[in-house]
Amino acid sequence: MEPTKDTRQLNWLLAWAVVFCDIGTSVYYVPGILYGHVHDATPFFVLLTTGGFILLSLKYIEISWRNPEGGGVVTITTKAFGPMWGCLGGMLITVDYFLTTAISAVAGFQYIGSAFNAIDPQIVLLSCAGVGVLAGLNIIGIRESASVALVMACASFVVNLIVIGVAIFTMDAIQWNAVLNKLGPAHGISSYELLVGFASAWLAFSGLESISQLSPAMRFPLRRTTRRAMAAVMITMIVTSPVLTALSIGLLPEQLKATESERFISELGLIVGGLGIKLAVVLTASSLLLFASNTAIIGTYHVFLALVKGGFLPKIIAVRNGTFNTPHIAVAIATSIPVLVILLSRGEMKLLGDMYAFGLLGAFVFSSLSLDTIRWRLGRRDPVFWLGVLTTAMLVVAWGVNLIEKQLATYFGGAVTAIGMLTAVGVRRAWFVDLLLRIPIIHRLQTRAYRASEDLVEDQLKGLVTLAEAVEVKPLYSSSTLLALRDESPRLIQEGITRAKGRGDAALYCIYVEEWPGLFAGDTPHAPNEEGVRTLRAALQAGRHRNIEIIPIWAVSHNAAEAISNAAKVLDVRRFTICSAAESSRG
Repeated sequence: MEPTKDTRQLNWLLAWAVVFCDIGTSVYYVPGILYGHVHDATPFFVLLTTGGFILLSLKYIEISWRNPEGGGVVTITTKAFGPMWGCLGGMLITVDYFLTTAISAVAGFQYIGSAFNAIDPQIVLLSCAGVGVLAGLNIIGIRESASVALVMACASFVVNLIVIGVAIFTMDAIQWNAVLNKLGPAHGISSYELLVGFASAWLAFSGLESISQLSPAMRFPLRRTTRRAMAAVMITMIVTSPVLTALSIGLLPEQLKATESERFISELGLIVGGLGIKLAVVLTASSLLLFASNTAIIGTYHVFLALVKGGFLPKIIAVRNGTFNTPHIAVAIATSIPVLVILLSRGEMKLLGDMYAFGLLGAFVFSSLSLDTIRWRLGRRDPVFWLGVLTTAMLVVAWGVNLIEKQLATYFGGAVTAIGMLTAVGVRRAWFVDLLLRIPIIHRLQTRAYRASEDLVEDQLKGLVTLAEAVEVKPLYSSSTLLALRDESPRLIQEGITRAKGRGDAALYCIYVEEWPGLFAGDTPHAPNEEGVRTLRAALQAGRHRNIEIIPIWAVSHNAAEAISNAAKVLDVRRFTICSAAESSRG
């Protein structure tokens, strides 16, 4: 369903809040992760990458308003390069979401542990349990609210400002000197180390891509809402992320930085403002991180549902729970993999951060490159276009360095992406169903299920016919044209009628094929979906106005193309046309 004015409830402030609840969490764990790679040069690299963040943010504004239907990297990449590349973009963002869920859950309990040390030995188990609870809530149907996001984002931002303000007003000259010295590159740093630091620091701005998912919910005019929301994101991130990173690296003792890298900001709050500010940081950080973990779970299973709709994943993933009407299988997959990641990594933040970079930078590269491609096709050669190309080049370099430097992340991300793409191609080309159908008993089960479904159509849906019935009436209503429909297409139906009448036909075959494996349903019929019934009845109505007999054929198959080809053969048509609302292809 297309988003309407009534469904677009997010103004720029609420959109900022939702994005900040994602991107704003990175400040709580990235300084510690990055410190493990580049040590005291951490503030310099975060500051350096902030420039790239601003350039990429400007591109995400355009990505958002160009795709009012949402979909993020999947949609923009599909428009630029085609569905299969869009699917690859979806796999990359899925890897990103898996790691977001894991790292946010672990970091959330790490911050709770900074106030309650007794839970430290159980961080891994608590993180897994936390993801499990979120899975249960999503299956039950609990949803996030933009208003709740606004409260949490404002609380986090205000507490961060308090930490920064107290630190600035209480620092002495020696501390100022220590902080400012950390803003420059370390002495003797090599060019390759510079690239590694730059590539790693992009983690500080993970979550930026979430604004492109909000397009269907943002108020019109979309360009203005997106610009204002992203301007707020940029300002709040520039004010907090580089500053808090510099303060934590400059003010925290060396021993604490070595042992408490998961909790830099809460320890900074304790040093500059005492226990009260530390507890405020713990409360806002842990709640925001767990909120971000839930957001990633929701993002993951929505990507799954989009890929199922596009024919890239098995439809069983989109099956909804009978009690709560939620996609429980998709939710289970979206949470079980992060739990497995937490267990295998033992909750080590540095390792999780390295793994995170694969999907994050991959999604950034695909989104940025896709927008460049679309701009090129539109004839854009202005400074904005070339600045966008520069942004893409920076991202490609950062991703390439991470692929080489962080091999475990490359193996994990590459494996998940490869499995996902293999599954997508297999589902798209019906490899798995074809393989199963070679087993005689399964083939017989499918035949029984299809027969039961056709019997249901014959008995309950008057006006529609099965292929067998169409063959029976062929002597009375013969036609040389078969129109294969995917949705209501008035213009294309009229075109088909015109062609049929031009050949002297008194009838026109219209077929709608529902793709359903039907492997283990037995005698349980598959009820035709409303879209298929509506499409065929619309064709019937169009025929009445043009004095031609429409033969509306409903069919079910695991392979629509194969079913259409078979129908053309048994009906002995010389020409068939496959139509959707957006395209037609002839065979």
